[in-house]
Amino acid sequence: MSKSNDHSSKDQGNKPQGAEAQLVELAPLPATAPFGPAVLGNNMSLLDSVEVKLSVVVGEARSTVGELMGLKEASVLKIDRHADYPVDVMLNGAVIARGQLVVVDDNFGVRITDIAAPAQP
Repeated sequence: MSKSNDHSSKDQGNKPQGAEAQLVELAPLPATAPFGPAVLGNNMSLLDSVEVKLSVVVGEARSTVGELMGLKEASVLKIDRHADYPVDVMLNGAVIARGQLVVVDDNFGVRITDIAAPAQP
């Protein structure tokens, strides 16, 4: 018997002889599973080095391709928010906070003014 024949039965999802699958019942998860210290306890520091990508949405605009092709330097693209409205701070497409745009050392920043409430399932 060649090695390729040995692997082909495994690759096809065949189970070894005598193997039986058994259904296991698990306790249902609560509707609102806790997060944070209740779950991680003293291990919250495990999350300190996890990188996430935040986006700040100033506003949106709808335009035709023809209008976009006509943009040039000094063109103004009107967005759907008033200048005084807060910007959205988003994580994976979900709004997690709102704030005001500020300038810090010639860079834009966001002063958080409101933390969004957790979404209810």
